[in-house]
Amino acid sequence: MLKEDASNASNSSVLEKVSMGAGLCRLMEGNRRYVNDALVHPNRTPERRESVVCLQEPFAIIVGCSDSRVSPEILFDQGVGDLFVVRVAGNVVGPVELTSIEFAATYLHCKVILVLGHENCGAVRAVLDGQSHAIQPVAQFIEPSVEEAQKTNPENLWECSVKTNALRMKSLLLQSSVIQSLLQQDKIEVHAAYYNLQTGAVEILFRE
Repeated sequence: MLKEDASNASNSSVLEKVSMGAGLCRLMEGNRRYVNDALVHPNRTPERRESVVCLQEPFAIIVGCSDSRVSPEILFDQGVGDLFVVRVAGNVVGPVELTSIEFAATYLHCKVILVLGHENCGAVRAVLDGQSHAIQPVAQFIEPSVEEAQKTNPENLWECSVKTNALRMKSLLLQSSVIQSLLQQDKIEVHAAYYNLQTGAVEILFRE
């Protein structure tokens, strides 16, 4: 598909209906465009802005870090109204973040939740170095992941801790009664991923 054709297709309807299973594919396709410098910048027209003034139906919820290098709309090549983004240092899921996620999943009909950790996360590094006093409300959610990673004696403890943290946040989401209900109804899916700052690529994570 040509750049122009892809862009027009993405802007062709007011609110595209994304089927179950297609949400993650759409994110990863966008990330491949980003990695290959083939961005189509979908849904960024004046018409798109006008169409979502009174109604939104983002297809994905991204739980990401506040890090300035990790902007979901850019690295997944998405546009206005496509993503419901919850960003906080260390991509942690506390009570406030969970409420936002549950709201979007229930009322905005998102099809996929993606917890996105990233290379060289400063919040995770602070916990590893014992220098997290300035971000303790965040650090308390990261500490169990660091402790878990340390037990495996990985070659790259920082990377392992970030990935473990993303997977642990995914596990916390799966404990939500709201998310559980949506999963049982096949209305949503939940994933964890790792973003490589150097390559720009997103890797889906699984428990070993």
